[in-house]
Amino acid sequence: LSLLQYDDNDQLDPSSIIPLVDGGTEGFKGHARVILAGMTACMDCTMDLYPPQINYPLCTIATKPRLPEHCIEYSKIILWPKEKPFGEGVSIDGDNPDHIMWLFEKAQQRAEEFRIQGVSYRLTQGVIKHIIPAVASTNAVIA
Repeated sequence: LSLLQYDDNDQLDPSSIIPLVDGGTEGFKGHARVILAGMTACMDCTMDLYPPQINYPLCTIATKPRLPEHCIEYSKIILWPKEKPFGEGVSIDGDNPDHIMWLFEKAQQRAEEFRIQGVSYRLTQGVIKHIIPAVASTNAVIA
């Protein structure tokens, strides 16, 4: 079964193609592209074009944090499983304000210990939920 139709010569019938418009933003950067099944590269074939998710080395997080994000990751990766603040087997829910507040408070304590400034509730939420800030004007252009 194929969503695409071909003629008798095995040539793709362009009228059977339903275009997919993909767009996204990250800060002041944005992209928009049209994917035509059977004619252009698919999403899987172009995943390497997207920036990788940011990960921090565990040794840095555990021993010598330098950024507020390191402190937040420490509270998420090290303290949450160790202290089980909401009971055994409870996973972090990025949409639960109590979970974010607990992580924020622990990250703040860690930041004070290493004299790191910049840990905020909003940043904690962004790190936990992998939120990349966007700019409204960039979003408008892409839309």
